[in-house]
Parts: sequence; C-alpha cells; structure tokens
Amino acid sequence: MIDRKKILKEFLTNEEYEAVIQNATQFSDMPLPTWHLEITRKCLTDLSNFDLIRCIRQDVFTDLVTFEIIERIDEQNTPFYADIDSIELMEKLSSVSSEMLSVYKSKLVRMIENIEKNNLIDLADIWMFDEQKGTYQGYINIIKNKIQ
Repeated sequence: MIDRKKILKEFLTNEEYEAVIQNATQFSDMPLPTWHLEITRKCLTDLSNFDLIRCIRQDVFTDLVTFEIIERIDEQNTPFYADIDSIELMEKLSSVSSEMLSVYKSKLVRMIENIEKNNLIDLADIWMFDEQKGTYQGYINIIKNKIQ
C-alpha cells in the first residue's frame, strides 16, 4: 500500500530530486519544469485532477498517480467523481502499461462492473455527449483487455 500522505519528493532519490531542482532553476521561465518541482512538494491526495493527468502525460510519478486515480475512483464509488475531467482521467489510465494496471486488477474489475451493471456511462448524459460516451467506453475496453 502506498502512503498517499507522503510528499512526492520522498519517493525520489536525492539525485532525482536534485535533477528536478536543477531543471526548474535552469528553465524557470517554462511552466513544465516549475510545475514538476511544485508537485514534488505535494502528497498524492493534494494533487489536482489536472496534476494527475499531467503526471501520466509527462511520465512523471506514473505508478503513484495510477494508484491515486484508482483510489479516488474507489473511494467515490464512481469513475465520474471528476466530472468533466473524468474522460481524460480514464484516457490516461487506459494508457498505462498492462503490468502497472494488473497490480490494481481487483479494484479495476470492481470499477468496470460498477460502470456496466449500473449503466453509469448512459447516466452521464448531463455533461457527456454520445460521441464522448463511445470514447469513454473505448477506454474502459482498453483497460479490460489490459487486465485480463
């Protein structure tokens, strides 16, 4: 079990953290290195949905962020806890390797069963267009295939 209250810096070696600082200092006019340094001072539970999405997009703390996304979905008992960000969160989750997703197979199976059994995609029509529902279902199918 990962400690969600542990500051991300503590998951890095001293050398890795020094590289993050050096990168942020050298490229202080660029938002990405600055953001990377900022998130190392946060714990998983303090990361925004945007931070979670960006971490996977940038391949930063991917294993930790995968865990956090799945935990948030599990705690809220719905993959739509993030409203409009839910589609991109599921997209990023589906892009993670099979090996990483398999670690959380039981929670993912429960999440997918909840979505399918309760027709949650159809119930998301308040903010999700039909095309987006199909896209979302595609991400669910990718995850299902990866964890089989």
